[in-house]
Amino acid sequence: MKKKCAVCGKNKGARICERYNNQFVCSLCCAEIRNSEECESCQHFKNANQYQVSKIKKIPEKHFIAEINPQVEDTVNQALTLVERGDIEKGQAIITDLKEEHPINYMVHYALGVVHAFKGELDEAIRCFEESTDIFPYFIEAYFNKGIAYQKKYDIGNTTKAFKEVIAIGKPESNLVKQAQNFIKGMEQNIKKTYGIDIETYIECQDKFDVAFSCMKRKEWEKAIDGFKASLVKSKRHPQSYGNIGLCYACLGQKEQALEALDKAIEIDPNYEPAIFNRTIIEFLGEGEKLGEKLEKYESEIIEYYKERALNKKSFIQSIFKKLTGKIFWR
Repeated sequence: MKKKCAVCGKNKGARICERYNNQFVCSLCCAEIRNSEECESCQHFKNANQYQVSKIKKIPEKHFIAEINPQVEDTVNQALTLVERGDIEKGQAIITDLKEEHPINYMVHYALGVVHAFKGELDEAIRCFEESTDIFPYFIEAYFNKGIAYQKKYDIGNTTKAFKEVIAIGKPESNLVKQAQNFIKGMEQNIKKTYGIDIETYIECQDKFDVAFSCMKRKEWEKAIDGFKASLVKSKRHPQSYGNIGLCYACLGQKEQALEALDKAIEIDPNYEPAIFNRTIIEFLGEGEKLGEKLEKYESEIIEYYKERALNKKSFIQSIFKKLTGKIFWR
C-alpha cells in the first residue's frame, strides 16, 4: 500500500520526516516546510543546500579601477541620511553635485540609485545600480538593491539574477546573502507549485516569451505565435502565452484557433480577465475577418495583468469599464 504524504495527504510519501514523527512526506511538501532551524540535521535539507550552492556560478574575476575617496563616501552617507529622513530633494541635490565632480565613483552612482528607489523611479534606480557595479563589480549592496527594485517590478527573472550575484560574491554569513538565498528558495517553491518547473526553466521560458512579445508588438504574428509556443514547451501552465497566441491568431483572421487558445488560457486560470475580455471581442469577428483590421477602431493597451492586479488589488474588468469599452489588452 502506498503511503500518503503526512502534510498534503495527496501525493505519495517519498521520505521520512522527523518533524512529522517520522512519517512519510512528499518531496514537494518537504521543500515547502523545511527550514534551517528545525531541519538542520536532516540529510535532505543538507543536500538541498548543497544543490543551491552548486547552481550559483561564481562570477569570473574582473579587472576594474574604482575611485576610493573617504570624503566622498562620508558626503554620500550624509546625503542618504537626509533621504531616509524624508528630505529626498536635498539629499538628491547633494549627490547630483557629487556626480559632477566624481563621475566614476561607484558610491555616488549607488546613492543616486537609492534616491530613485525612494522616489519609486525603479528603472532609473536599476540603471544607477548597474552603473555602480560596472565600476566596482563586487559591490554586493548594489546587486542586492537592484534585486529589490526588480522585485518591486515583479520581474522574477532579473530579481533572481541579481540575487544570485549577491550570493556569488558575498560571504555566506552576510545578512544580504541570507536574504537573497531565502528569496530564491521561496521563489523556487512558488514557481514549482504554480508552474511545475524549476526557476531556471521559468527564466528560460520567460526570455522566450519576451522575444515573442517583441514580435507581437511589431505585428509579426506568425513569429510571435512560434515564440509563445516555444515558451510553452517547458512551461505549459502559462495563461499569458495562450492569451497572446489567441490575439495573434485573431489578427491573422483565424478565429477558431484564436478562441481555442483563449479558452486554454482561461482553463489554466479561470480568473485571467484579459483572456475573458478579449474573447468577448473576438467572438464578434466574422469568419476570416482579421482583428488587425479592427485595431484602428479599438484603443489597444499593453498590460502586465498579474503585476497590476497585485499592485492595484482590484478587478481588471471593473477598472477598465470605468474608462471605456472597445479595448484590446495584450500580455
